[in-house]
Amino acid sequence: MADTLLGASSDIARHFDLATLERLPASFVTEHLGQRHADMLWRIQTTDGKWLYLLVLLEFQSTIDRRMALRMMDYTVRVLRGLDRDELGSQGEYPVVLPVVVYNGEQRWHAATDVRDLFAPVPEELVGYLPRHRYLLIEVQTLDPSILPPDNVLAMIARFERAQSLGDVTALLVPLADLLDRAAEPKLVESFKAWIGLVVAQRFTPERDYVELQIGTEEGREMTTLIDRARKWGEERDQQCVEKGIERGIEQGKEQGERDLACRLVADRFGDDTAQEMSRLLDKMPAAPHIPAIVRMIFASESAEEFLERVRDA
Repeated sequence: MADTLLGASSDIARHFDLATLERLPASFVTEHLGQRHADMLWRIQTTDGKWLYLLVLLEFQSTIDRRMALRMMDYTVRVLRGLDRDELGSQGEYPVVLPVVVYNGEQRWHAATDVRDLFAPVPEELVGYLPRHRYLLIEVQTLDPSILPPDNVLAMIARFERAQSLGDVTALLVPLADLLDRAAEPKLVESFKAWIGLVVAQRFTPERDYVELQIGTEEGREMTTLIDRARKWGEERDQQCVEKGIERGIEQGKEQGERDLACRLVADRFGDDTAQEMSRLLDKMPAAPHIPAIVRMIFASESAEEFLERVRDA
């Protein structure tokens, strides 16, 4: 989160004390914003000691929501209404909420970033009565990695997004592994491993399935294993050799790897109970043909209930 602020909006980030950045408990967020947004609310102190809330929405859909500004205004109001009295200022004033939309779709973002722009034109005397509420748009595809800090996670993501070959990916693995190893955040490390596996499987293998590339050991999956694997790939630049190695791994554990990855993604977004229910439903049908579609359902569903209904329909 700190790297996102520094990399995409350094002019705003300079007013923050990044050492105070903290994610709010999921219990607060789910109560006011719903289960889908369990990890989207953070708070941070400004350099003058005041608290500011960060309302972060990850938007990875292929279609752009024209009413995004209205959605973000709604979320902001819900956050403010959910604050306790001791979270307000001495005179009862509300803290600032900075809405952030992180967009990673292929087409350029064209929706309004200020809710006022959603309204029809009005006479000048009525302009002052129109609401104003802006959100900060971070469009990953437009970020220029060359001007971002070299040891920045957001910059790493932007570089992976621009990778044109498996050789480009392997060249990025070592610095990314070193960066994450210094971060000492196991959950972040595992998330990156799963994501890199998806990038490789979708872009650089003939099957183009949602297959997790088995990076790391079965016991610990230490970061050093990722470094060693990256160096090994660097030595095996022959594209055919690399593809054969991936194909052997896919043949050995493709179906189980797909299913395990789907369960982790569901658990991260909707909770362990939903992941267990999905697993139970998968037991009733051939898993392999359905997993890619189910992974897409995860990101297309607004709630756990909607997701499970989609799985049942499948």
